[in-house]
Formats: sequence, C-alpha cells, structure tokens
Amino acid sequence: MLLAKWICAHLIGDFLLQSGTMVRHKQRLKARSWMLYLHVAIHGLLVYGLAAQWYTWWPAAIVTVSHFFIDWWKLTRPDKPVYFIIDQLLHVLVLVLAWCCIDANAQNALIAITALANYNTLWLMLMGYLLLIWPFSIGIGFITQRWRPDVDTRLAQQRLSLAEAGRWIGVCERILVYTFILTQQFAGIGFLITAKSILRFNDTQKEGGRKEAEYILIGTLLSFAVAIITGLIILKLINTSATAHA
Repeated sequence: MLLAKWICAHLIGDFLLQSGTMVRHKQRLKARSWMLYLHVAIHGLLVYGLAAQWYTWWPAAIVTVSHFFIDWWKLTRPDKPVYFIIDQLLHVLVLVLAWCCIDANAQNALIAITALANYNTLWLMLMGYLLLIWPFSIGIGFITQRWRPDVDTRLAQQRLSLAEAGRWIGVCERILVYTFILTQQFAGIGFLITAKSILRFNDTQKEGGRKEAEYILIGTLLSFAVAIITGLIILKLINTSATAHA
C-alpha cells in the first residue's frame, strides 16, 4: 500500500493541487519560477505525510529533488503529449525505485511480476489486442478502400470529417467488442451496436447519406466480425492452455 499511497500523492500534487496559473508561471519563468519550487515542495510533503513513516525522510527528499529536475527538463521541451507521457513515467519510476529500497514487500511484488510475465493467458489476450489494433485495422482499410473515394469526397466538401477519426473509432470499437468477448459480457456488444447506430442515424438523413451509411455499415460489420472471431479464438486457446496445465 505504500507505493499506492505515493502514486496517490503524485496524482494529487501534479493534478489536484496544481492550477493552470502555476503551470503557466512555470512555463514562462522555468527554473526562476517560485511556483516550481512550491510545486516540488508539495510533492515532497505529500510523499512524507501519506507514508506516515516519520523517521524515514529520505524518500520524500529524493522525490522532491527528482521532481524538480524532471519538471525542469519538461519545461525546456515543446508542449507535446510525448513529453507529458515521459514526464509522468519518470516520476512514477522514481517512486517505484524508492519503494523497492524501503518496502520489504517489493521482493514479493517482483516475484508476482515475474510470474505474470510467464502467464500464458496474459500473452494470448495481449496478442488479440495487438492484432485488432494494427494488422486487422490495416486489413479492413484495404477491404473498404474501393468505396472510400465517394464518401471522402462528400465529407471533404462539407468539411465534416476529422483526420483519421474513422480509423480510431474502429480501433476503439474492436477493443471494446474483444474485451466483452473475453469477459463474456455479450450484451455489451448489442449495446455498442445500438449506441453507434443512434449516433450515426442523423448522418443518413443528409444528402448523399445513403452512400456514407452503407460504407459505415460495411466497416462496422467487418470490424465487429473480426473482433468477435478473434475473441472466440483467443478464448478457446485460453481454455485449451488452462486444460493442458491442469
């Protein structure tokens, strides 16, 4: 629970207790911003206070110092998502390393992680997700390519379509359908189809909407079919693997 407390401390300090004014002040003045020093001090106090180990102060000191240098590095970089992700991963990595040094349960956690890495079910499930996100996404794109020009031309004229929106909608729906299959929540698939149909209903009433509706229907049926078949195959493989090791 110590690591969980420290991660909560990080989330509280980085998001709940950091206002937009503080962020802008840091971005403008960088290392000269007094709010940067206030921000890292808050993190150190949160880590120290939530741990409630009053004679062990060095983790809070390490978090304070490391948080300053990580944030300072981020402030010198462009405001892009990749740097935000790196920034958060570095902060969490510091917390994990400090936890490994102080908590006797860390060894048990490492054993659990090693066991998880050798867990066949995890790798089978992950294989299904990776297939649905990339190879199958490209395959569906190839199949529907012949009908795309008519739809893309109309949307371009009306300026209604976001760049690659359809691709990411398809990825998300395949992930959801696949997850519903793995958890055997088949009713969720029906709910997803209904929700998508309602959201797309108004588009079919517009001029040229029939072509777009048919194109979307083809893509949706392919997407759902691929996700359902993949989910059923992975479930079969999981059950076979479990039986073999029983």
